[in-house]
Amino acid sequence: MDLEVILPADAEALTPILITSPNNCAGGAMLQRAFCTGENSIGFGDNLFDEIMSLVDWSFSLVERHQNQKDWEAEAITKALDRAPAPWMPELALPLDVYTASLMSVIYNLPFTLQSYASDLGREVWSISRAGIASSRMNDLGTVLPNSKMIFVYRNPLDVVQDFLRDSPDANVRDICDTWNTVMHDYLTYASDRLLKLRYEDATDDVDKFLTSLQDFTGAKGIDPAVVAVESESELGSDYTIGDDLKALVQRQCEDMLAVYYPELIA
Repeated sequence: MDLEVILPADAEALTPILITSPNNCAGGAMLQRAFCTGENSIGFGDNLFDEIMSLVDWSFSLVERHQNQKDWEAEAITKALDRAPAPWMPELALPLDVYTASLMSVIYNLPFTLQSYASDLGREVWSISRAGIASSRMNDLGTVLPNSKMIFVYRNPLDVVQDFLRDSPDANVRDICDTWNTVMHDYLTYASDRLLKLRYEDATDDVDKFLTSLQDFTGAKGIDPAVVAVESESELGSDYTIGDDLKALVQRQCEDMLAVYYPELIA
């Protein structure tokens, strides 16, 4: 983010956990449920994540517009204050720093309400989850929420596609695979001491280790191990499976990132 903004002083008081995954059915919903079972945590969902991102995008777009015309605006306000206004001054506005601070403040009301609500319930660890958030978008959120933490949880594409098709039989498998590949590649080189990467399968392979990583990173306590030690992301108990031809398609479509994350699944 190359915007010239000063964050409000109380922005540092916000401490959300921002969760994303490459696709739906890849672990985000499981982590949301996990936080909802914790003694001191709660996991809010996709809608709130989208709404906060909409506020960020709206604020950024206006801040960028005013920064691009800052010289005109500065000239207009100077002439007006000198009592020598130009004949036509649509760009006459507040001084840039005051204006952008006001626009940026719009971002924070909803997160503060969420944090206050969670804190009043004794659940001071709170998260929002949304699949498919690019690292650049997460970085923007991390910039305006400087004490937030981020989690990227991922799952192998064969199981992602299987659960996706079980829930949405008409879904386009190539699109699912392309999204998985793109997001997995995006996060391959994205690193931060505020980012935890979790492999979905580790929750089943070693639930205690998985929960220790999650709880140590977030400060959540008492998460129910049964919620994360599941075989199916959506826990619908379906016997749906994908055939060999479809498995081969997924392996071909996701070959590049399978080689990095799941080499044992390459045909």
